[in-house]
Amino acid sequence: MENWFIHFGTEILGTMLLIILGNGVVANIILKDTKGENGGWIAITAGWALAVILAATIASGLDGKAHLNPAVTIAMLINGWESNVGDLGLIPLFFIGQLIGAILGQIIVDIFYIKHITHTISSGAAANVLGMHSTGPTHRNVFLNFFAEFVGTAVLVCAIFATTVWFGLSGWMGPIFVGLTVFGIGLSLGGTTGYAINPIRDLAPRIVHQLLPVKGKVKSDWGYSWIPVAAPLTAGIVVGALFLI
Repeated sequence: MENWFIHFGTEILGTMLLIILGNGVVANIILKDTKGENGGWIAITAGWALAVILAATIASGLDGKAHLNPAVTIAMLINGWESNVGDLGLIPLFFIGQLIGAILGQIIVDIFYIKHITHTISSGAAANVLGMHSTGPTHRNVFLNFFAEFVGTAVLVCAIFATTVWFGLSGWMGPIFVGLTVFGIGLSLGGTTGYAINPIRDLAPRIVHQLLPVKGKVKSDWGYSWIPVAAPLTAGIVVGALFLI
């Protein structure tokens, strides 16, 4: 029971911190009249990289697996859950923990920036409020958008398997390597879809945006929402299977 509590709790905490710091930096850059307004893409990619490093370090430091991403969880499942994680009964707790953590994290970000959210909407830039919750493509093309998210997530999952399977990095070293990978993905591959590379990072904040009780917000773009969910999960399945070879 203790093992279940640790994994469930660390997935909630880690994913919550991931969203607070990750979507927090996006909010700081794209909302109106923040101290970081117009800070640029480098700031966003660096902020997300640091969010991954800090969230994963804290979660793993508390004896969790620090997946914080359903694509990682499903890759571990495909690759051999019992050897990678342990008890098969933990699987739903990982997914549920990630969902709860991401929702809590986004709610905290929204409360933190609520004045800037309402000002951004009143200034005619309501799309930026959606942008601080979820991703969206620069050009809508189902195949290319799916491909972009698939490739970005595949790179991420490969890096995670490399740290755990090939090099066996533990402690603080693994999260730093993965965070630098996320930084690289954002700089190189993030320009087309905003590199969700994590289904729950996009889905849970989009749900929060849908329920956000402010007037004038744009629609939550559910027509696109399946791509940053399906593509990363597909990449997790494929990479998890490839690492069995």
